[in-house]
Amino acid sequence: MLLTDIDTIIFDIGNVLIDIDYEVMVGEFAKIASVDFHQIVTYSHQNMVFDTFEKGLMSTKQFRDTLRQYLRQGVTDEEIDTAWNSILIHYPAAKFDLLKDLRKRYKILALSNINELHVAAIDMYVQDRFGAKDMSSYFDRAYYSHEIGQRKPEMEIYKTVLRDESLIPSRTLFIDDKLENANAAAALGIRVHHLADRDSLLTLFTD
Repeated sequence: MLLTDIDTIIFDIGNVLIDIDYEVMVGEFAKIASVDFHQIVTYSHQNMVFDTFEKGLMSTKQFRDTLRQYLRQGVTDEEIDTAWNSILIHYPAAKFDLLKDLRKRYKILALSNINELHVAAIDMYVQDRFGAKDMSSYFDRAYYSHEIGQRKPEMEIYKTVLRDESLIPSRTLFIDDKLENANAAAALGIRVHHLADRDSLLTLFTD
């Protein structure tokens, strides 16, 4: 990939930097659910409760209490959190090294549809495994949907990043695993790469 005319790279997190697996999560929820959790969330579809949580429009307590309508009686907060965070399956060390290397040459940002529980789990992992302060410390700034009240592919979230960082869209590269998110960014003139294969991220920068 030619990056000679790029000065900023914006990374999605899930399935770009951290491997996620919806089936693992659904399997964990199946152990405590009273319904088929495939009806609630998949890679391509999710119940509005998840969108609402990702936009920070409900608290973690409200999120857990809402999920309980789909769960067996007596399920604890810890069981819900464990099932929810089981989607985070792998943190490839080489990708975190890549972020540190790229940051020497580019402004590096994160733009992620994410929530309070996942951020807490990710922060704890990178602290324990990589000795980092938190996930956001790998970026010049991390834009998390639950903190700014917007989520991809809503156009406003891209406009927020462009405006706050004073970015030139044609000099900005956005990498995301979901085509609809990449297409929304491209509509604003941002250069995009749809990362259909999460394992191909490193090869983008090998040359």
